[in-house]
Amino acid sequence: MLSTIRYIFLTAWRDRMFWVLLVGILAAGVIAHMLGTTAPVNTRELTVSYSSNAARIMIVTGLIIFVCSHLHNAFHTHEIDVFLSRPITRTKLILSYWVGFAYVALIHASAVIVLLAWQDVVNWKGFILWSVSLLLECWLVVAIALFSAFTLRSNVAAVLASMGFYILARMMIFFIAATRTAFLFENQWLNNIVIYILKGVSIIMPRLDFFAHDEWLISGAKHAADLEVFVIQTVIFIPLLILATMADFNKKQF
Repeated sequence: MLSTIRYIFLTAWRDRMFWVLLVGILAAGVIAHMLGTTAPVNTRELTVSYSSNAARIMIVTGLIIFVCSHLHNAFHTHEIDVFLSRPITRTKLILSYWVGFAYVALIHASAVIVLLAWQDVVNWKGFILWSVSLLLECWLVVAIALFSAFTLRSNVAAVLASMGFYILARMMIFFIAATRTAFLFENQWLNNIVIYILKGVSIIMPRLDFFAHDEWLISGAKHAADLEVFVIQTVIFIPLLILATMADFNKKQF
């Protein structure tokens, strides 16, 4: 299994998209930093906020495209068939792919962390919390993209499904807020149906709105529970997505 992980990581390392993504992340952070310095007030805080958000969006989007494209090429070139011809189970192959891509995410997340540290750190405790949260979010995104790539053979469909899942999970806070109002529609029975649907979705979906808050970089974490929430989310949903990927992959015939 270790040799498989090493091979997957080396093939990802040699992929041009790996370096394009890395350059794109750094460029997005630098451009956002330059835009932040033009602010007439609160320049330091706005610079950190712009850079962190731009880099986070870039790294999440890039990881989804990278993982889905890499696995699409692996199926297209029959690399998956070669793996399965060796004495390795499908379960270990899925784990190997996740670990290999997790190393890729670690490198790119580290680049973002170094970039923000080089620019300026307003609050060190908040910066450490944000950095850990970003890394865990990237690992969760890798699991989402891995599940989409193995269940959907179309590269475009896998990317769109992963992006849609991520955006829905990020916007979950707005759906939760919508359930607290009774004025979505004029008909109360329709409001009740929508509220029940939104509550059901919020239970089964990861709450990515708990990850990488830019206010942590400025004022730090306000509650100790901030750390617990995104760690628990990661511990629950990464194994769940990997298990779902294994279950689907074990049913496929090659």
